Amino acid sequence: MDKMEDKKYDKLNEYVDSVFNVFKLINSKAELQKDKRLKLIGLAVYNYVKNMATKLNIDLKTLQESEAINLIPIFEYISFNNIELYDFSKIDVNDVDVTKKEHLERFVLTHIYYITQAIKK
Repeated sequence: MDKMEDKKYDKLNEYVDSVFNVFKLINSKAELQKDKRLKLIGLAVYNYVKNMATKLNIDLKTLQESEAINLIPIFEYISFNNIELYDFSKIDVNDVDVTKKEHLERFVLTHIYYITQAIKK
């Protein structure tokens, strides 16, 4: 059963908005740095947020770009759903099965966490 159907996280719209703004940040940084790896991460984040937005009937084109990204909904979502982020220093590529929704979500959210924390420093 889908996590959104199991229990209700009441800030999904804010969550989608935050993840989409992180995608835009990753994408622009990847283009600026001509970083193919970062571009692929951005694509994974985009596909994840696009899928979630579609399920929630949110049109990503209508989301407003903000000067600062509100990461609170992302961290609340991670906490609410008890998502354990990957430790990229200890992960093996075989640990992630991107065909499983929960693995893909965990992978995307881990990247969001590491990227946004690196930007803050």
